[in-house]
Amino acid sequence: MTIIFLNSMFLAVYDYNDRDEKFPRNQAINVAGVIFTILFTVECVLKILAYGFIVHYKAYLRDGWNWIDFIVVIVGLAE
Repeated sequence: MTIIFLNSMFLAVYDYNDRDEKFPRNQAINVAGVIFTILFTVECVLKILAYGFIVHYKAYLRDGWNWIDFIVVIVGLAE
């Protein structure tokens, strides 16, 4: 939950006027974004390995909250 909160804070302080990333703050936020994406991906993969993907009755995608998590990870990787 702390990582989600930190990610949200980083997104909130991003300066959208600096789209070329000339300032160090936006550069650091983009590096942090990559780190957050890696962390969320590792969490997703570990949960899929632990629960199974779809077939098992307690599988990863049988829970609605995990659907949201999975979509966020896929969008983050596509970015």
